[in-house]
Amino acid sequence: GKIFGISFHALPQSLVPEYGYIPSFLVDTCEYLEEHVHTEGLFRKSGSLVRLKALKSKLDQGETCLSAALPCDVAGLLKQFFRELPEPILPPHLQEGLFKAQQLGNEKKTATVLLSCLMADRTIAALRYFFNFLRTVSLRSNENRMDSSNLAVVFAPNLLHSNENEKMSTSTEKK
Repeated sequence: GKIFGISFHALPQSLVPEYGYIPSFLVDTCEYLEEHVHTEGLFRKSGSLVRLKALKSKLDQGETCLSAALPCDVAGLLKQFFRELPEPILPPHLQEGLFKAQQLGNEKKTATVLLSCLMADRTIAALRYFFNFLRTVSLRSNENRMDSSNLAVVFAPNLLHSNENEKMSTSTEKK
């Protein structure tokens, strides 16, 4: 069925050992992109809008078409997937707390873990899976030029969006 613009919890799921049930689209794109993790500018270089639109349409119709796509197009689709979720994957009511937790010294990890206890299990599983994938990308930053800081700049607006029309505030962007 449809993948883009539908509720995170309504997406088709795949069972991933050590993580649990993860949206199949997320698994498919991350697995594809891991094979192309060496691509310079992955996530930063934009794919073709025409190709992205065609890929999105095929995926929403249930076609398996990622293997024939270009890495930057698939990376663009992944960002678009998060951006088009009706509710951001990081729950809006926890975002301020998560920002504040990052300002803490020794208690940063503890505070983040406690806040994550307020999220749905499926959300935590997907975030663990996705952040582990981003870690894999950052470990190859000497090739792809996407270290953790670059990945944060690229993904923060997609994971923390409030709605399509509203830009992220400058203070939120800094956090």
